[in-house]
Amino acid sequence: MSLLMLVLTATLGGVTGFLNVVAGGGSLLSLPFLIFLGLDASSANATNRVAILLQNIVAVWQFRRDKALSMRESLSLAIPASIGAIGGTMLAVQIDERFLKIAIALLISLMAVMLVAKPNMWETHRETAWPAWGKWLLFFGIGVYGGFIQAGVGFLLIWALAGAVGKDLVRANGLKAAIVLCYTIVSFAIFYSRGLVNMEYGLVLAIGSMAGGWIGTRFSVVRGNKWIRCVLVVMVVISAFHMLSGAFSG
Repeated sequence: MSLLMLVLTATLGGVTGFLNVVAGGGSLLSLPFLIFLGLDASSANATNRVAILLQNIVAVWQFRRDKALSMRESLSLAIPASIGAIGGTMLAVQIDERFLKIAIALLISLMAVMLVAKPNMWETHRETAWPAWGKWLLFFGIGVYGGFIQAGVGFLLIWALAGAVGKDLVRANGLKAAIVLCYTIVSFAIFYSRGLVNMEYGLVLAIGSMAGGWIGTRFSVVRGNKWIRCVLVVMVVISAFHMLSGAFSG
C-alpha cells in the first residue's frame, strides 16, 4: 500500500470505529472501501473482521473502565450470538443476501421511526418481561446475521438490548461491544481458516478503528443517551436507504 492509501485506510477505520461503537453501520463504509482496494466481496467481508475484533477489544476495555459494562451479563447474551455466528459464517455463501438486506433495511427503518417517536424506550433503563429462552433465540438470530455480513448488526443489537433486555443506550452500547467481540472471534477464526483474510489491509484499517472505537466509547459515556439517540437516528436512516437501494438495484 502507498503512504496515501495507508493514511486513507486508517482514517476510514477511525470513522467506522467511532460509528460502530456509538451506533452502528460503519461496515457499510469499510466493506465498499476494501472492495475498492481490490479485494473480492468475500475477502472484504472477512478482512473487515480484523478491525471489528480489535476496535471492540478497545471498546470493551474502556466501557469496563467506565463501569458501564457487566461482563457476566454480556457473556449470557454473547453465547447464543456466538453460536448463531458460527452458522451465519458457514452459510455465508448460501444465503440470498439481497432479500436478507431488504428485510434488515425495513427493520431498521422502523427502528428510526421508534427512535424519534418513543425516546423513553431508548433513554431509560427498565425491567422487561422477555423470558430467557426468548432472549436466547433473539440473540442467536442476530448472531447468524452478524456472522454472515456484519453490516448493520449494531442497530439490531441496540434494538434488542433496549427492547428485549431493557437497557438504556449507554449500557446497550457496552453490551453490544462485548457481544460483537465474542462472536467476531468465532467468525474471524472461520474466515481466517478459509484463507479469506487479508491481514495487511485488515490491520491498517484496525489501527484507525481502534482509535475511533475508543473515542466512540468516551462519547457514549460522557455525552449520554440523548446524543447517542441523535447519532442513531442519522445512521439508521442512511443505512436503511443504502441497504434498500443496494438490494433493489442488484
